[in-house]
Amino acid sequence: MDGTAAAFAPISKHKIDGGFRIDINALRAVSVIAVVGYHFRLLGFAGGFVGVDIFLVITGYLMIGKVLTDLALGRFSLIAFGAMRMRRIFPALAVVVVASVVAGWFLTLPREYLKHLLQALSALTFVSNFAFDSDNGYFAMAAQTKPLLHTWSLSVEWQFYIWMPLIVSLIWRSVSSSRSKIGTVLIAVQIVAVVSLAWCLWTSRTDAMGSSYFSLRARAWEPLAGGLIAAFEMWWCSKWDTRHPWVENLAVAVAGWALVAISIAYPAPEARWPGVLTIPPILGAAMIVAARQGRGAMSWLGLSPIQRLGDWSYSIYLWHWPIWVFVLGWLSLHGESVSATHKMLMVALTILLSSASYRYVEQPVRTRREFWTFRRMLAGSGALFAMLAVFVAVAFLDNGIPSRLPEYVLPAELARRTNTPRDECFRNANSAKSAAETYCGFGGGQNAVRPSAILWGDSFANQYLEPISAAAAANNIHGLIATQSACRPFVDDVVRNAGDFPACRSFNRSILDLLKGAAQPSIVVLGGNWRSASEVSSVVDRLLSLDKTVVLIMPLLNIGFDLPQRWIEMQARAGRAIREWKVDADPSLTMRDFRVEVARGLAKHRDNPRLILVDPQALICEQDHCYLVRDGQANFRDTAHISNVNAMQFRGLFDAAFKSALLAGTEAPDRMN
Repeated sequence: MDGTAAAFAPISKHKIDGGFRIDINALRAVSVIAVVGYHFRLLGFAGGFVGVDIFLVITGYLMIGKVLTDLALGRFSLIAFGAMRMRRIFPALAVVVVASVVAGWFLTLPREYLKHLLQALSALTFVSNFAFDSDNGYFAMAAQTKPLLHTWSLSVEWQFYIWMPLIVSLIWRSVSSSRSKIGTVLIAVQIVAVVSLAWCLWTSRTDAMGSSYFSLRARAWEPLAGGLIAAFEMWWCSKWDTRHPWVENLAVAVAGWALVAISIAYPAPEARWPGVLTIPPILGAAMIVAARQGRGAMSWLGLSPIQRLGDWSYSIYLWHWPIWVFVLGWLSLHGESVSATHKMLMVALTILLSSASYRYVEQPVRTRREFWTFRRMLAGSGALFAMLAVFVAVAFLDNGIPSRLPEYVLPAELARRTNTPRDECFRNANSAKSAAETYCGFGGGQNAVRPSAILWGDSFANQYLEPISAAAAANNIHGLIATQSACRPFVDDVVRNAGDFPACRSFNRSILDLLKGAAQPSIVVLGGNWRSASEVSSVVDRLLSLDKTVVLIMPLLNIGFDLPQRWIEMQARAGRAIREWKVDADPSLTMRDFRVEVARGLAKHRDNPRLILVDPQALICEQDHCYLVRDGQANFRDTAHISNVNAMQFRGLFDAAFKSALLAGTEAPDRMN
């Protein structure tokens, strides 16, 4: 998810020979069209999320230019700067936040509503980038259930507004010569931009959690690219008192627009963004801003529709994502998919609300300053935040106020609410966890000197932790939890696993090193979302060669849709509870081909008692059908993971597996010392 909102807002009437900077306003319009086109899944906007990065360039140019101009004129004030930005950003944001809270009351499940309320508070305090980063893991809510996800960029910009003017003003005031001031600022901006870009490129390759997406550290080089232009313009004029060489350079502008257009249309991978591919749109936007083309061959920039969209761009950005989220939810609830007609209606509604927001919210607060004084704005925003905080507290005390929804949706909500077991021991994709010990323990025999088992895998292994732990305790087996998000078990290979994140490769190597170095743990419970059957046979072969007993968890079902959500929609359309839902056991659902390949790869170990298969499908599926919901409980909490509500139904499978493992020659618990 993406979005940079403050850059949509016209900061000041930048001039070209006394005229309004229509090129910057047009760039805002094109950028917001790109973002809306991408989010509304319109043809031709495969890379439209780069509009976010373009807005950051605009913000950096205007804001650093504003700060440097005020410093040069001796009128800069941090408080006045903050008041200016608050006046421009907060009113329209507050209206959208309140509207989303009201809409969520009717359309959002209790757990999601609680998260939405907290995100609303974080949006109003400009820390939502941290809130969404913390909800950015493997089991985070889908972007389509977060109506305020786009406000993360406002928070990034606001943090830029705090640090940038503070640092620039300190540098400015620490240098005595007026000409040296701007030169020193220019050098400092370049250094910080280079450091931020280096950090961005590094984290895009190493951060499996994607936290850099929400980080000012990884994004700072983008507004600083625009800021460099503003600083260089001032430095050039102070040194030579003449125009810099790129002013009114048509070739530079055309090249910049070409880079922007290609970036918007090109389907760049958003997963590791920002990164190397972020450089072209940033460069293109910087070239457009620097070239100052607003006349002649570029007269199309001044067309009324383009300039109107540029004026409305901030409100367009604020409104378009909540509209998409709530309309998508309403359509899904009624069993409809998004059509071209729906998209056009959403675009029209976005334009309508945005134009109204610009006229009745943005403009009055900007122009009627005698009424909307800074003190009144602070008082109003404080009162709004206090009321929302009280409502959030009430909602938390009532667990999301489930009484506002039909009672039959609550079992689905309960299934979704449960997360991965022993979450403090489950490593995130960067191999970090909350628990201090290297490996948490499970099962019985906790006083044993050495553990006799280890659970190795990703979330598809960790999801069975509760029944595994109960079965281990019943057999007096003490085990270690070695599970990591999005990190299936594999024998690391330099070529084959070159595309995997370093943290996952390192984690898997460490587990194999642990198992190589000692006789215990002798039982390895193995589970994962493997890419190929060869990966399974490779890791099983290696473990068996180390004289380990392998308990291999076979894949369950490939559902392919959010089961609790679909269950809720079915019940809402039926107007009653649906306590049983079974579907045909077709090959794609049961992953028949993959399971056949796994069996073929393991055929050579068919008579080896140290390889024990656990097949959860035996409990979920019967002959030609499989149960997604049974006895009023969902068997899954999302598109593939089992629900903790009834996870204990698998205990018998693991109890039998551990008994077989002990009989297969694994050291018995009573002989451990």
